Amino acid sequence: MTVRNSAVLPQNGHQHELPHWLMVGIGGAGMRAFTEMLLDAGHRVVGTDQNPDVLNGTHFAPSMSISMVPWDDEFPWNQYPLTSVVHSLAVPASAQILATARRRGISVMSLPEALGRFVRDSRQTCVAGTHGKTTTTGMIWWILNQARLAPTGYIGGEFCNLRKTGAFGSGEISVIESCEYREAFLSLMPQNLVLTGVEADHFDCFKNQQQADSSYSRFIEKLPPNGNLIVNAASPRATAMARQSRCSTVTYGLGTASDWRASQLSASTLKSTVAGNQQSFQQTFRLDGPIEKSLSVTIPVPGAHNVENAMAAIIAVTHEGISPEEAASHLSSFPGMRRRFEYRGHWRGIDLIDDYAHHPTAILATLRTARAVFPGRKLIAIFEPHQISRTLNLFPEFAKSLAIADECLILPVLPARETATLEACRDLSGQLAREISVARGRAFLLTNLDQVLGRLDYAARSGDVVITMGAGRTHQIHDEINRRLQRDSAA
Repeated sequence: MTVRNSAVLPQNGHQHELPHWLMVGIGGAGMRAFTEMLLDAGHRVVGTDQNPDVLNGTHFAPSMSISMVPWDDEFPWNQYPLTSVVHSLAVPASAQILATARRRGISVMSLPEALGRFVRDSRQTCVAGTHGKTTTTGMIWWILNQARLAPTGYIGGEFCNLRKTGAFGSGEISVIESCEYREAFLSLMPQNLVLTGVEADHFDCFKNQQQADSSYSRFIEKLPPNGNLIVNAASPRATAMARQSRCSTVTYGLGTASDWRASQLSASTLKSTVAGNQQSFQQTFRLDGPIEKSLSVTIPVPGAHNVENAMAAIIAVTHEGISPEEAASHLSSFPGMRRRFEYRGHWRGIDLIDDYAHHPTAILATLRTARAVFPGRKLIAIFEPHQISRTLNLFPEFAKSLAIADECLILPVLPARETATLEACRDLSGQLAREISVARGRAFLLTNLDQVLGRLDYAARSGDVVITMGAGRTHQIHDEINRRLQRDSAA
């Protein structure tokens, strides 16, 4: 299984051994996914991270053989026959640990470069866009895996009830979540490309819309003439780019103007399972397009945005020989992705949901889905803004989306990849809370997770729905609630 990737390894005297990689910043979602791909392929991995919580090994399944080493000046270089060092984009190329590796003659690559080399000989189905990448990539991989095509998968999230974020298959087919941040996706060579839509985002990376569109256009240009471009018709920017493509292009969407169309969406339903404290979601829609007859598709994830994701996945796998009927059958068992409207349990009669939404459009989709799934119930949204630049540039949009909730608990902005004082982060979140009130919402600024739990103790009642949202730490609220439940049960 390692033959295909042997060319990416340096000739430093260790080529007779299994490849040995050092992952610098292993705690990031993309780094975890790539690590799992390496492990599946029989490679050996050493991980390091500046976050001490990552080093305890809980980011990976206990069965995975990963050596975790502290990130400091005493790194035990002589203990491991390292062949390659990979670092996340959050780690600057000038970091001392990378400079030391170069001096020792070890190959140093960024994550996008390493991923591109690892999958370069495979037939790549790539999923790009501002929203829906993780779920759509997961759906495509799930269908192909259920069809026993042994796809390699690079997914920036975990499947619910499974720890896997990345997977190494036969090497013939790769399904890759393709991120636009710092043009990471330009390291890939897509044969099939799903473009879920393009909106303003990553303001620390793209100065303006034109710069972002140029990056996406260059990615589309990497498709060969016999490639396939699959585009969300609801995105004006994406469809404008698609018109310049030299390969076959199809559109999908909820409207009648798309090549592939979804209609007759059922209301998302909530079903209890035998586990007692678990719930499952289900919705059905009709799929029409270049097929002989309409197809009824049932997916176990809620929301109109997931109908779009499912459509894109079904279209994508047809280019690997899977019929729409077979794809729909496999999607019916799709387990969903963690932190994507993930049901986290029942607490004092309150339903708990966790979501990764950190962009106004994603927040709007999440809260609208909650309204559909839990009609007539009080909705409490807990939101941690992600990045100063994103919050400032999309400030009115954030306030408008969050005002849909009955109550919003706003945490200080998490300045990921940015430098800001805690006071500045609090002030900006305070302004957002006030703006939500102006938009006829109800919002409170809370300074930490403990205050959130205190507010829930005071204000949340049986029958309410609590949704945590953000790309940072809000999911930890559910972990603390679960600890409380365990303590209460023990008592």
